[in-house]
Amino acid sequence: MAKRMKLGDIFIDSFFQYSITMTYVVGTETLTNVIPIQSDADFICVHSMYDDGHPSSAAAAQAAANIPANFTNGGSLVKLTDGATQRDLTNLVGGVPASCLFGTAQRPYMWPLTHRFRANTPIGFQITGQTVLLAALNQRFVLGGFKIPLGTYMHLAAE
Repeated sequence: MAKRMKLGDIFIDSFFQYSITMTYVVGTETLTNVIPIQSDADFICVHSMYDDGHPSSAAAAQAAANIPANFTNGGSLVKLTDGATQRDLTNLVGGVPASCLFGTAQRPYMWPLTHRFRANTPIGFQITGQTVLLAALNQRFVLGGFKIPLGTYMHLAAE
């Protein structure tokens, strides 16, 4: 009988990132969107990053000139939902501060445990702005990790 492989046995050779940009109008609204996981492979998330304060228009760029580069607690509350299981990845109804779940590009938040998002399912994002200084600005969220092509490890597809 063949030994059953675990995620730790998989050779990681397909680094990949998924990202989403959320654009605020007034800065304190709740925005929702999804990242659709591609249908060719499961995605194993290893780290996450965010970047904020990017103007969504030329007028916003002029208004944003005096806004600090980083907002307190990331400027928003973030709630992630695994679309395959409909499981929230945070326990707070409104989400957790962005800086608790996402790091910067220079210092990404390393997930204590990896999380598998299944192929052809969405990752749900609910973002609630916490300051009017986010008005007309974009926040970008990035999930980094690796892909496991479908059919590569049959036991993963069956679980």
